[in-house]
Amino acid sequence: MRVVSLLSAAALAVAAVSVSSEAMAQRNRGGGQATTAVVINYQRVAADSVLGRDLQAKLVALRQQFQTEAQSLQPEQQSLQQERERLAAASRNMTPQQIQNSSTLAPQFQQFQQRLQQLEGRARGLEGDMQCSQLIAMRDFDRQVSPIVQSVMGSRGAGIVIDASNTTSFDPNFEITATVIQQLDQNQNTRVANVARHAASECQAPAGQAPAQ
Repeated sequence: MRVVSLLSAAALAVAAVSVSSEAMAQRNRGGGQATTAVVINYQRVAADSVLGRDLQAKLVALRQQFQTEAQSLQPEQQSLQQERERLAAASRNMTPQQIQNSSTLAPQFQQFQQRLQQLEGRARGLEGDMQCSQLIAMRDFDRQVSPIVQSVMGSRGAGIVIDASNTTSFDPNFEITATVIQQLDQNQNTRVANVARHAASECQAPAGQAPAQ
């Protein structure tokens, strides 16, 4: 069974562009002067900070847990494959209508279909739980990192932060990656990632609402 891959570049981009309303207000008051932008490499934050490394380690452990559960489905998969082959041999040269009318084969096909649906449901459940668990972990990572980024932006008088992956070149004096990592590492509240198992239903919004982000 395929288990969703972890730590994609998109998931690690906490925010591509963030705008400070106060900085924008200052720009407006200043007669339309350009807003200062700073640059951050979010992949470095996720890879090099204590928080990011803790997040990655915990997500790897969680992935292993799901993979172990996925492997536990293999005996049933093999059994179903054998049953599929047996039923195919038993119903060779029979039409679907003849199979349906058979008092012997019809119940066997129905039981096979029920088992197959149950297995597929368990597999989908595992994958959905993994996806939701990762989504919530990345959302919590974002919540821990964003205030630090906003604080550094404020100290630089910046109104915009740009992900380094979205720019081809920039003055190194405008990069805040190292400062953000340093402040994350120095704060005891931003050194431990929140990673736990969550059911897929926790990421499913009620009808009429957007999914959890």
